[in-house]
Amino acid sequence: LGASEKIKEMNRRQAGTCADAINNCVNYGQGVCSDPTYTDWVLKNCQAYCHKCPGTSNGNHGAFTGSSTGCVYKDHVYQQGETWKDGCTYSCTCHDAVTGKYTCTGLCLKWNLPPSCSLNPPGPGKCCQTPNCPPNIQVQYPPGYVEQ
Repeated sequence: LGASEKIKEMNRRQAGTCADAINNCVNYGQGVCSDPTYTDWVLKNCQAYCHKCPGTSNGNHGAFTGSSTGCVYKDHVYQQGETWKDGCTYSCTCHDAVTGKYTCTGLCLKWNLPPSCSLNPPGPGKCCQTPNCPPNIQVQYPPGYVEQ
C-alpha cells in the first residue's frame, strides 16, 4: 500500500473495520504477536490486538508498521527528510520514509533566566517567548538558533 492508501486504511481502522477474529487475544499475550511461528495465525485472528492492521501505529512515538513511502502524522503524509511544525508546540522531521519513523522536538527553548530577566510574549507570526534582560546580562542562544 502507498502512503495515501495507508491513510484510508487508518480511517477504516478507526471506524472499526480492523478487528480481531477471536475475542480472547489478550489471553495469548504480546509474545505471540512477534513470534514468527504465529505470523499467519496473528494476521488471521488477532490483527488488531497485535497492531498488525495495515497502516496502524504501533504506539512507539512515531514508529509506523507496514510498508510505506512516508511518515504519517495526524493523518498527513510527509516524505523522507521533510520537516513540519505541529502548531507552536513541536518541530518534526521524517527520518525514514520506508518505516515511517519520525521525531518531534519542542519548538521553543526552555529558558533558565536569572530573576532580573523576564520573557516577552511571542512577536507577530512567532510562537516562542524571548528573553528580556537588563543590559548587564548576556543571554546565550544555542548555535544556529532561529527565533520561532
